[in-house]
Amino acid sequence: MSDSAELDAGDGEGSVHVLGTAHVSADSVEEVRETIDEERPDVVAVELDEGRYRQMQGEVAQDLEPSDLLEGNTVFQFLAYWMLSYVQARMGDRFDIEPGADMQAAIDAAEAVGSEVALVDRDIQMTIQRFWARMSFFEKLRMVWELCLAMVGIGEPDEDEEFDISEMTDGDVVTAMMEEFRQFSPGGAEALIDERDAFIAHRLVQLRDAGHDVLAVVGAGHRAGIEEYLDHPERLPPMEELVGTESGSRFSLFKIFGYVMALGFLSFFFLLFMAGVRNSLLLEVFAAWFLFNGIFAFGLAKLAGARWTSAGVGGAVAWLTSVNPLLAPGWFAGYVELKYTSVNVSDIATLNELMSDEETPLGDLLSQMLDVPLFRLIAIVAMTNIGSMIASFAFPFVILPLLGSQVGGVAEITDLMIQGAQNSADLLVRTLT
Repeated sequence: MSDSAELDAGDGEGSVHVLGTAHVSADSVEEVRETIDEERPDVVAVELDEGRYRQMQGEVAQDLEPSDLLEGNTVFQFLAYWMLSYVQARMGDRFDIEPGADMQAAIDAAEAVGSEVALVDRDIQMTIQRFWARMSFFEKLRMVWELCLAMVGIGEPDEDEEFDISEMTDGDVVTAMMEEFRQFSPGGAEALIDERDAFIAHRLVQLRDAGHDVLAVVGAGHRAGIEEYLDHPERLPPMEELVGTESGSRFSLFKIFGYVMALGFLSFFFLLFMAGVRNSLLLEVFAAWFLFNGIFAFGLAKLAGARWTSAGVGGAVAWLTSVNPLLAPGWFAGYVELKYTSVNVSDIATLNELMSDEETPLGDLLSQMLDVPLFRLIAIVAMTNIGSMIASFAFPFVILPLLGSQVGGVAEITDLMIQGAQNSADLLVRTLT
């Protein structure tokens, strides 16, 4: 198995033939085998990266490093990847073929005729990261919601529904599907489709310029874009623009709002704590907020299977992260949990197998899924966050009335909190000036 840059130079001027396939089509598998047997190219280029190739060969996937969790929305990227994988797996079950069988057939057929095999796709984790970063907040919510609906409804096909899998390789149908996705999320389509078209085309141009006759086996949705670049390689964007981590907008309005909100609440709690030194009731309010958030976050984290240390960390930071849209206690609980367990892409295949079992009772299925590190991590992150959210919403209606009964009601205790914070601020100003 070779990277396109590692192959020896061929003889003369090379060529590239692009074969578009449907990843869950038995007809595509047969077409791939026949084409390779007939053409016997120097190189068969497949739409795979090193990680996915190793996974197809049954090798252990790369673990998720704990430090990755707080560098971005890694857990949520894994969740999106799992959902996409699940939908594809169920499509494969529906048409009785293993997803990716077209790529495996290309590899097997190339080895049978003595052709080299080149992996020409971009790293899947890089693609998912850039895909997630390019989507807006509402696009992410909509995608997760619609994929959840797909996961619920895709299992049993409608008996009255007519669906021809061969249409998935038809150019007009695929173009329409791609354009529909582009309307849903222009940024996501750019990362998932356009950038990969350009990345794969770069690799194929390298092989062609090196003098190789190449058969490129790619998903039908990429064929038109790749062929356009092969006909006009001068239009290819620089490779450095197609790789690396997408950080998104560093100074977006949402992030600025988050920073200001976090600073404001942190300052308020600090001033409230200072006032509590002089007024024990305000100190009780601060302690109640800390404990109420912590207990709910800790309890739901434990319910999801978190270790005592992971749940404890999530509970300890819940008082502040619950009012900061840029942070969440679940991230910290998940970070600690990853110190004790390993999560990798292979967990997704295990989850897909479990969810395809329609006979196991729901309770038993959930228990089995919690034994899978990836699902348990996602559950811990989500449940810790939900616990903190519940506590934050319930606090004004449950705890404040109890504390307010000492001074005449919730309105009085609210006024007391504001006045206490203002007095602390005035004290700081007089001290510093």
